Amino acid sequence: MIWTDRLFALLGLCAGVLAAAMMVVTTVDVGGRYFFNRPLHGAFEATEVMMGLMVFLALPLATRRREHITVTLFDHLLPEWVKRAAGLLFGVVCAGVCGLLAWRLGLYGERLLRVGEVTLELGIPRGGVATAMSWLLWVAAAAFVLDGIAALRGRPGAQAGA
Repeated sequence: MIWTDRLFALLGLCAGVLAAAMMVVTTVDVGGRYFFNRPLHGAFEATEVMMGLMVFLALPLATRRREHITVTLFDHLLPEWVKRAAGLLFGVVCAGVCGLLAWRLGLYGERLLRVGEVTLELGIPRGGVATAMSWLLWVAAAAFVLDGIAALRGRPGAQAGA
């Protein structure tokens, strides 16, 4: 198993842990609200942060596993070399977009950390969350590059416009 496979396995594990944590928080919150008239303090904030992180954990995973929605309406009409080149171009463009978003989100995270911005109820550092999301966008950018290279090499299942 190469190091990238280990990294993506770790991302999948983290996403699974976050999903389980969200289920526990929601169950405790609803149960406390219904049975004891005492909702779980900060449940909304905790779920909000976990959901945001889960989205950014899932992006590189979906990219690496090629689980994006794919439209192959005219795919059968294109020569193989065009499909490969388009796959590389798609990977590079998507990596560029992810890189731009990661850069801007990283700057935003730094600013939030500098001013000490935290969530209202739980005091979670918002800059730390934004910085983590920025790092995950960099991983997604790398996944798009790897996918583009695989498409250029003619990897089975690699298609342009995924």
